[in-house]
Amino acid sequence: MNTQADFVSIPVGQLDRIVVTMANSMADRDALQEILDVMGNSVLVINGHGRITRVNDAACDLLGYTRRALCDMGVGEILVEGPPWMDACMLTVSHQGAIRNLESWLLSGQGQKIPVLVSVSALRSRDGEIDGYVCAAQDISEHQRLQEALRASMESFQSIVEKSVDGILILGDEGWVEFVNHSATLLLGRESEEMIGLPFGFPVVSGNVTELDVMRKNGELGIAEMRTVATRWQEQDALLVSLRDVTENVRLREQLRQLSMEDELTGLNNRRGFFLLASQELTITQRSNARFLLFFIDLDGMKPINDTLGHKFGDQALIETATIMRRAFRKSDILARLGGDEFLALSLCMEKNNPADNILARLEGEIARNNARPGRAFRLSLSIGHVEVNKDSSQDLEQLIREADAQMYRIKMAKKQAV
Repeated sequence: MNTQADFVSIPVGQLDRIVVTMANSMADRDALQEILDVMGNSVLVINGHGRITRVNDAACDLLGYTRRALCDMGVGEILVEGPPWMDACMLTVSHQGAIRNLESWLLSGQGQKIPVLVSVSALRSRDGEIDGYVCAAQDISEHQRLQEALRASMESFQSIVEKSVDGILILGDEGWVEFVNHSATLLLGRESEEMIGLPFGFPVVSGNVTELDVMRKNGELGIAEMRTVATRWQEQDALLVSLRDVTENVRLREQLRQLSMEDELTGLNNRRGFFLLASQELTITQRSNARFLLFFIDLDGMKPINDTLGHKFGDQALIETATIMRRAFRKSDILARLGGDEFLALSLCMEKNNPADNILARLEGEIARNNARPGRAFRLSLSIGHVEVNKDSSQDLEQLIREADAQMYRIKMAKKQAV
């Protein structure tokens, strides 16, 4: 059983990226069910109280329950370790955003313990609060059987691997291929005699889960998930490498990413999310006297931060900008990262007098408080343009954004000239 401290050391694989994309999706989650049901990995959606609210067909098949039965259970009922393990996971997810590729055990309806690779990510509401979790589990029973068979005897190992749909290779301590099964030759597009006694050709690290681009024999490009563990082969240290074709899962992941409306780095809406939500809000102006303010916000000096301090600090600057925006705007306002160092905000005018000046003052105050923190490696500076939108506005959303962008650019140029 892995402890909580182990969570951050587990390498990132293809499974957790699917989970994060799903959890980030603010689209109609009912529309995701069809996609979930064709995924090979088992997926469960869990509410904030630990109850299972949604599952896919793969989860039902893995655990031996009907969908209705699973959706009436607490997640602790299918965990071998039970509620304490679940509570520790949820606490870690709440603080870190995700658990990636954690080896654990699930309990089937028949009482069987199933070894799985688990990834968990938080589901967030529009105001950023956690209101549930998405959990994906990959059955690794076969991989464990391979390790046990290899420890037991060479004969049992070879009898299992030749029937395996996964590609299996043994690499010597110099990284040269010493054994390869038939599935691996199909996946890698090479015959066994083209690999045995030669370098594998891909970087491998024991314990890692990575994705590889592979060329099949028919010339088609595929994607394989590679899992590597240390073992013994013919009384020598070696690496056991298993390859699983995840091409279809990656395609599904891209579909999920297209559905996603949240920016992965900052947690704000992305461009798609902003346009969908803002367009809905602006229809109000056609039926009432409602007024909106559209802000275009640009982070000053992003390139020097990246060039002199590194991209880690550049990401930190973007995250700090998102935090400043959350504090300066209301929870009902629509905030987004448009891309790169550009942000958008659409705010309903609730104040009669100088609403734009009041928001700009709050932004400047939050920027000053952020920069006053001790130990800062850089100062944050934002250039902000805005336009008012009312029922007399004839421009569409793209035009309004360009107008706010143009005003922001004038302000940025004035800053540079003043310096």
